[in-house]
Amino acid sequence: MHNTAQPPNRISLSTAPSVQALGKEYYDLSSTLELMERLRVGSVVDGFEFQVLEEWDAIHPPREQAADRILAWNASRKYTREQIAALLKTGEYPILSLHAYRDIGIYLCSDQEQDVSRGKELFHQSLSLAQEIGATVCVFHMWDTWRTKLDWVCLYEILQEIASCYPSVKAAVENIPTQVPGATPFQLVQHFPWITLDLQWAAMYHELAKFESLQARIVNVHLRGRLAGGRWILKDAPFGFYQALDTIRSQWGYSGPLTMEPSGLKAGDWDALMAAMLSLHR
Repeated sequence: MHNTAQPPNRISLSTAPSVQALGKEYYDLSSTLELMERLRVGSVVDGFEFQVLEEWDAIHPPREQAADRILAWNASRKYTREQIAALLKTGEYPILSLHAYRDIGIYLCSDQEQDVSRGKELFHQSLSLAQEIGATVCVFHMWDTWRTKLDWVCLYEILQEIASCYPSVKAAVENIPTQVPGATPFQLVQHFPWITLDLQWAAMYHELAKFESLQARIVNVHLRGRLAGGRWILKDAPFGFYQALDTIRSQWGYSGPLTMEPSGLKAGDWDALMAAMLSLHR
């Protein structure tokens, strides 16, 4: 048991799923900036995880969940990496982490050389943007969740080579699902230097307890849940939301950022969202 008298964790909010509490689409960048400003002024969070989206790319449509996201890609305004950086730097938004393009792992696990090159390009873009906006952590989906074979050594070497160009940013690999026979997300992420622990995926694979052994390398935790009044609940999990939070924070002694990734937000949820975010503070 760790001493619970540690400094409080910084409480962060993931931008893309949260903007829906304003009744806006997750890819609406101007509304995302409004969300961050309102929450900053309201002092209910210490910062944000900004999710950079394929929907903003003028040329390449999303590959992850492509059937669901193609309409959003067609409807979304387009922004360059430079435009995104400029918009973020005009406000006083404390961005603790950047969520890299989710398609990176899909590209890197492709059999096509041009796809792998595209994945490396997006890897550079993500870390470059994180560095420019002052985020010290960049979250990566490092593999294709549907591939039944992957070369984690190759993925590790790609990460190490590119991440070395951006020493102020920790490239943290998320424990996303895998279809590789005999492998679990825990077994895959343990090969990488820095980790983002996602509670939903840890619950799906019953692996939360295993991550205590990697606590020294966990630099970001994705808290997942739905609103229930002014609190959070995590359905279909072998542990309760606040039980897991207490385990990570008090028993493990984790001192890094706690990033809330809400599900199912809608217009009219603003007050409940504010209250629920306050419930994460000690």
